[in-house]
Amino acid sequence: MNKLFVESLLLSLLVTLMSCGSKKSEVRETPAPAPFEADVRFASLDSLADFMMEEFSAQSVDEFVNRYEQQAVAIQSYGILNHRKEDKYPLDETVCSDLRELADSLSGGSTMDMVMCGRIWRGVCHYLTARDYVGKSKNPLYQAEMRDWLALEEELGNLYCDLSYLTFWGGTIAHVVASGSYWTLAETRQNDYSKLCNKGPFDTDQMWTIASARENFLQELADAKSFDIDDPDMYDREGFIALSNQMRERADKVVVLLDKWLASRGELCKAEGIPDSHTANLVAQLGNHIMEIIEE
Repeated sequence: MNKLFVESLLLSLLVTLMSCGSKKSEVRETPAPAPFEADVRFASLDSLADFMMEEFSAQSVDEFVNRYEQQAVAIQSYGILNHRKEDKYPLDETVCSDLRELADSLSGGSTMDMVMCGRIWRGVCHYLTARDYVGKSKNPLYQAEMRDWLALEEELGNLYCDLSYLTFWGGTIAHVVASGSYWTLAETRQNDYSKLCNKGPFDTDQMWTIASARENFLQELADAKSFDIDDPDMYDREGFIALSNQMRERADKVVVLLDKWLASRGELCKAEGIPDSHTANLVAQLGNHIMEIIEE
């Protein structure tokens, strides 16, 4: 009996050791992640800029993140192919600096150059905003705020665009102003969101409460809805009226989307201890840009 017990115990230990050895072997044999392979399509700054400028409308947060991931691959590819030995700054910051310099070089050129300038800046701002969001994306409050912002940004950006074309009706400068308005919206959000995600420094301008900033925004929307050009001989008056009607419909949608975003934004800021003045300042900037377009 003792001999059988000892043999059974030894067999059990042997099986256990073999099992452990097998598991260790499995762990050791797990392949390492494949090294990043740069996409040669983005070997030049022009090719990267073309990709960053591509028109994109995020209908959901998932689409927003997916676009960011595509941009990140393009940016990292360009960085590896052109800044391989540089490590003074994070690689994507170095590449974004290259893109900004390219945009600045176009800012004083032809109409098309200036349009491209605005589109490059917009692409960079969206990338940086998405990069900040990815670090917070597991938090449902950040998810809700971003979801409602994307809907507001889409309609508000199109409103700015409509106003740009109405203000400079028939002029090529309208393309530049429209491109710049999209850029301004993206940059305003990016500056705001960076502070939101990094816990400051927050905007604490006591001139605005959320209620007063919202009221100011609604007044500027009302001014936009009443915008007209007093010229009976203006080019394509019917087209102007049609675009005016479209802009007014957008303005009504913007109000609904603004209030929805303010609700989710309020919940996030309350949970994170972010002052209302920071949100109020953002809303004030969004409203002020309406008048900046009309009064240019």
